Amino acid sequence: MNRFRRASDRFLSTGVVRWSDRVLDGAVAGLACWTVVFHFARWTGMGRDGALGLWIVAIVAWTVLRLCRPVGQAEWGSATSDPAPDQRWSVAGLAVVALVLVWVDVDGLLWPVLWAVMCILLLAAVRRSLPMTDPTTVGKETARAVPTDAAAVAVLLLAVVMAFLSLVMVRPDQDDVFVVNRSTWIAEHDTSFPERDTIFSDDVLPVQRPAGLPTSLEAFIGSVAALVRVTAATLTYLGLAPLVAALSVLATWRLLRGLGARAPVLATWAGAAFLILDGAEHGSFGNFSAGRSWQGKVVFLMLVVPMLWHHAAALGRTGRRKHLSATVLGVVAGLGLTSTAVLVAPAVVAAATTATAVHATTGRARRARLGCCLVATLPALVVGVGTLLSEPQRLDDSVGALTSGVVAAFDPLRWLDSGTEPIGVVRMVFGDGLGALLAVASALLAWATVGDRSTRLLLLAGPVAVFVGFLAPGVLDVLNEVGEADAIAWRTIWILPIPALVGLMLTQARLVLPGRSPVPSFAVVVAVLLVLALSGTSITSSANRGTRLVWPPAVDLPHPDLDGARGLVDRAPAGGRVAGPEDIDFAVSVLTSRVKSTNPRSSYLRGRHVDGAFRATERRTLSHALEHGWAEWGIDAVADALDGLRPDAVCLRAESPIGDRGEVAKVLVDAGYRPDGTDIVCRYFVRSDPSG
Repeated sequence: MNRFRRASDRFLSTGVVRWSDRVLDGAVAGLACWTVVFHFARWTGMGRDGALGLWIVAIVAWTVLRLCRPVGQAEWGSATSDPAPDQRWSVAGLAVVALVLVWVDVDGLLWPVLWAVMCILLLAAVRRSLPMTDPTTVGKETARAVPTDAAAVAVLLLAVVMAFLSLVMVRPDQDDVFVVNRSTWIAEHDTSFPERDTIFSDDVLPVQRPAGLPTSLEAFIGSVAALVRVTAATLTYLGLAPLVAALSVLATWRLLRGLGARAPVLATWAGAAFLILDGAEHGSFGNFSAGRSWQGKVVFLMLVVPMLWHHAAALGRTGRRKHLSATVLGVVAGLGLTSTAVLVAPAVVAAATTATAVHATTGRARRARLGCCLVATLPALVVGVGTLLSEPQRLDDSVGALTSGVVAAFDPLRWLDSGTEPIGVVRMVFGDGLGALLAVASALLAWATVGDRSTRLLLLAGPVAVFVGFLAPGVLDVLNEVGEADAIAWRTIWILPIPALVGLMLTQARLVLPGRSPVPSFAVVVAVLLVLALSGTSITSSANRGTRLVWPPAVDLPHPDLDGARGLVDRAPAGGRVAGPEDIDFAVSVLTSRVKSTNPRSSYLRGRHVDGAFRATERRTLSHALEHGWAEWGIDAVADALDGLRPDAVCLRAESPIGDRGEVAKVLVDAGYRPDGTDIVCRYFVRSDPSG
């Protein structure tokens, strides 16, 4: 029986495909629209509620127009019947490269050698995947194929599973000190959006993040939280997170359908299962999925990147305006989610559009498609240039940095002193186990599992952009020196839609045993994932930074430190300051902006917002003493910190691995604090004279 039926024969599956695509495009369009509204509000001083009202009006208008538009009858897919070329040497070579990348530390002078080998193998594969004759299918699309009703239900079930997983996983991430605190501040202040710090001050100190275009997702969450009258933390962790986790499944499924996968539903399940088992590295794709799906960078990676691959590839193949507009919206939405979009979004659009345009068009039509690609990437390019211009001193260094990069490209000795080793970037994301081998092999070899030349070119475009482009010797150093991109340069690997590539690799590759018929794809998927489950670290494992599964669903904050944070907030006046161990201060900053914590994240005790009045050393000293119960730098240093910071309420960690914590408690009493209760987390102290 055929796996696919015509749309007219399957009412349920037709509806699921149509509405899932509409929901995906609508979600990205909504994010893009909010990005524009947010920056318009910043520049005009429009208040929070006015900006949200303007966005709602725009979204209603867009939805009406979208629903009135006729539903398309086709979906882009393979557009050529050229036979697949023999690529056995390229496949064998890239398989060896994958093994080397995973299990050999290829640094120093060895990296340029391996990079040259990758260039030869990947570019040879590209050359042999080009069309054998001039394209004759310009602008055509294949007839819409719709999965069976059971397959559509299976995808929806997977979306529910991932949403549920995001609800019951608790894996606190200190990035939330910035992102969720900003949402909380906006929800609690009916005014214009903040331009400066909201963690330690109320829009007074310089912001912690580098100069550049501010992201808009935090403002959106805060504005909606104020409208529906829930806390920003609740809406973030229990509302946005499961929604994004579910939509990411639909985004991967659509990309796989567009790639012409034989079993897109099974491939989607396989990709999702890989993400769940990919918890060994903090920077892994698995740890940037359901467990952190409320963060803008994860929304970009799991929702926007697959959407860009889908629409940009369709744009290159068909040149249709709807794909151009969807691609532009995806780029703009990405800019509102993460600064990483400045690097990743243009690369994805350029790679996908170029690959399909080269295969489907010639002459003027090809130039028109590439021109559309430039138009789609223009917002990101403008923001990138604007970021450089926002700090003039960067311009003075740009020529020197570029010169340095050029010299590095031709001077092997400079490679030994690389500030960011490409192999380190690979390790940061993929690690070095069997899961890493599957991910890297999928990135380098997924193209070989499909027979269609056009799809092969498209799947080759990603690894060419990453391994030949961004990981070329000297490129990461240039990015670091020109744009101070060292914190996000490793995210250039996000160009690769790894969940979809892993799904393709596991379901498309044929395993043939001697004298037997090919092993069914389902058996291959189950066997490989079982091996990964037994040998790797899942994202739900306690070994993954103390991850816990909880019921009922709870906000992703340290437990039971969350109770200590609430106890501190209850004991402090509005506008006051509290002090406690770092994890408790972290929870305080996420829960409310009306009380300021002393040290919610140690890395934020340095930066351009720090001056003498900030008292960074005193903050660190006090936080350490309250965590460990003893004064490592002396009781006088703790007393000076209390005198300078003057917190209104203090939490001294209740459990006592060393002594009875009497040393710090005595300092607190001598400094004018009195005990105010105890729970399993804290011994609370408040100032005896609040006005003093």
